[in-house]
Amino acid sequence: MPVLPDLESAEFSPALKAIRKQLQLSRTALAAQVGLSTAAIQRYEAQDSSNIKPSRDAYERLCKVLAALLDNDKPAPAAVPASPVIIAPPVLIAAEPPPVPLALSPGILLADATLEQLIARAKAMGAKKVTVEF
Repeated sequence: MPVLPDLESAEFSPALKAIRKQLQLSRTALAAQVGLSTAAIQRYEAQDSSNIKPSRDAYERLCKVLAALLDNDKPAPAAVPASPVIIAPPVLIAAEPPPVPLALSPGILLADATLEQLIARAKAMGAKKVTVEF
């Protein structure tokens, strides 16, 4: 059974659009998979004067591709384990942080430090971003 209504049906255009959106496909992505142009998909879905119907071959390719995509979109049945599975809690290994120098450099006072030294110290202490305002 085709996934789309007959191409002569008034329901063809809205059904094509609904299935495409359900599969979260763009017109371009669907067109590429079916071997059509994006404009063709747009005009097949149109419900105004730009609407055209696909050829029988294009209709069959659309049905085949959409059926395959819908089959792949179905969730796989959950597997039931034959016996209880015991999952051990993860073992956390604490990594020691790298040593951070306590002073900028021996003998350099904070007031005497250069901007580069202050930024390097802030980064060594774990700062991701340093903002300097004057």
